[in-house]
Amino acid sequence: MKKFTPPKQEDGCLIVSFSLLFTLLLLGMGVGGAYYSLDKFQKHINLVSNGIKTDGLITSYEEHWSKDDDGGYRKMYSPVISYYDSSNKSHTLYSDYSSSTRAWFRDVTVYFDKEDPSKAIRGGFWHLWFWPFVIFCLSMIPMAIGLFVLKYYVDLLFKKNNNNGII
Repeated sequence: MKKFTPPKQEDGCLIVSFSLLFTLLLLGMGVGGAYYSLDKFQKHINLVSNGIKTDGLITSYEEHWSKDDDGGYRKMYSPVISYYDSSNKSHTLYSDYSSSTRAWFRDVTVYFDKEDPSKAIRGGFWHLWFWPFVIFCLSMIPMAIGLFVLKYYVDLLFKKNNNNGII
């Protein structure tokens, strides 16, 4: 039977370093995703409540390729929307999202800022509220895991210090 040998000090340091890096990565992903989605919510609420609602028209699409899960490539489409401000000046909105199909319709709702009509967002439930909410919820997963691991190590550290009579 093989005799148990405790891990070396260097091994413990490597494990703690890896765990700390993993925890910080998870917390960064969670905080970054939460910040992004809450910032989107704030901008959307501001433009919907203080901006001007107008009709827009999808005039073209920007095409790019995205890699699939199976290793293949799929063509993605990002709509380019034209709209007019209060002074009847034309503006173009390049969407910050894309899909694998083109929209079935060309007419869309656009909200733009009164002072700077070039600041605009596409209206609609999916674009204004649903996707930022989904990103927020998904960012809570790595944040919760990171906080759980961080709490575990902090509790372990205090338990070790209490056992040594330091605290």
